[in-house]
Amino acid sequence: MRKFTWFIVLLVMVGASTSDLPFQVAAQTPPPPTIGTAAFVIASSVMPCYTGCGGIANPPTSNADYEQQVIELVNAERWNNGQLPPLKREDTLTHAARYHANDMTHDNYFKHDTYDRVNGNLVFVCSTWDRVIGYYGSGWSGLAENIAWGYSTPQSVMQGLMNSSGHRANILNPNYREIGVGYVSSRWVQNFGAKSARYPIVINREAATTDHYRVNLYIYGAGTWTEMRLRNNSGDWTAWQPFQTNVVWYLPKTRGTHTVSVEQRKTGSSTASSDTIYLTQDFMATLGGIPASATFLYSIPEGVFVPPQQSVTPHNTTTADALAWTLTTQGNWFTVTPASGNTPGALFIITPNTPSSPTPGVWTGAVTVTVTNPPDTLNNAQRITLTLRVIDTPIRRVYLPLTLWQ
Repeated sequence: MRKFTWFIVLLVMVGASTSDLPFQVAAQTPPPPTIGTAAFVIASSVMPCYTGCGGIANPPTSNADYEQQVIELVNAERWNNGQLPPLKREDTLTHAARYHANDMTHDNYFKHDTYDRVNGNLVFVCSTWDRVIGYYGSGWSGLAENIAWGYSTPQSVMQGLMNSSGHRANILNPNYREIGVGYVSSRWVQNFGAKSARYPIVINREAATTDHYRVNLYIYGAGTWTEMRLRNNSGDWTAWQPFQTNVVWYLPKTRGTHTVSVEQRKTGSSTASSDTIYLTQDFMATLGGIPASATFLYSIPEGVFVPPQQSVTPHNTTTADALAWTLTTQGNWFTVTPASGNTPGALFIITPNTPSSPTPGVWTGAVTVTVTNPPDTLNNAQRITLTLRVIDTPIRRVYLPLTLWQ
């Protein structure tokens, strides 16, 4: 039987008195967590016992991809219900959610507060916010938690949560900025939060990956900051510009994990934030089709070259962009035509010249292919090492017979 419960904590206005806060860290410090002997197995990994209130720095999960899908589904729901700002995944909220999912699984209970099972009985250890605030970070201006049990997929648990008014209110609360999700053995935990001094940046509504380098940024801080600047990875910052909440941004065109950072400022203060996303493919042109070397053989008695010439077709191995290229040469015993060209379609031919007074020996040279446009082409430039061997004997040729079987 599927079941879930809910718990709502409304966002607190900054500046409220301590007595007005809807949650408090207990005056008495919660008991420190302890780890017992190995107790159960998830995905072939032996997990520790979960006793005490919390504090494990990075608890395990049954399925990190499920957690990521829930975050993306939460942000989709927020967009579809009034285009609400996306939530950013936050490590301490994630760790708190994973700890509670593990603890409920290990001790076989389903509550917001934390319990230990002693001699078969559940024993109260600490409250929800003693766990989250006491062990996973203070300074929150608002927190909320959703829990669910028995749902087998991210889609089904989100449908169940959205069909419950309390859970739906937490998911669609416009005052939260960050989220953490934990999933262990069909137990789901969502933790929502906001810190008045933290202004996240969110790429593509916190998607894990993107298949294009053009992305959309949401930057918190409207009404607080007057200027901002951005950069990719550890590259150069843009110029300072007026603060904007929604920004179209371009990642580096190379496949891999990219970090977008933002700095915001106003007179007398500033802040910074960053987010990461994985670009699934390369969008930079790549020079290919260039051999590393080419060898020619010249027979003095026969007066012939083998091969008589070498053709090379530069091409772009990653995108449909045309490449404009030019050639430079080292050595005077060959010619190359043409000296420049454009892909797709263009090629150049390396032709050895007949020696005027041939003598046996070895000559070397090189052809370098350089792409002039686009200027950021990968594998640019490439060098072909050329070798000419001159011999004073006929070139041995092997002819294979052709036999037709009937």
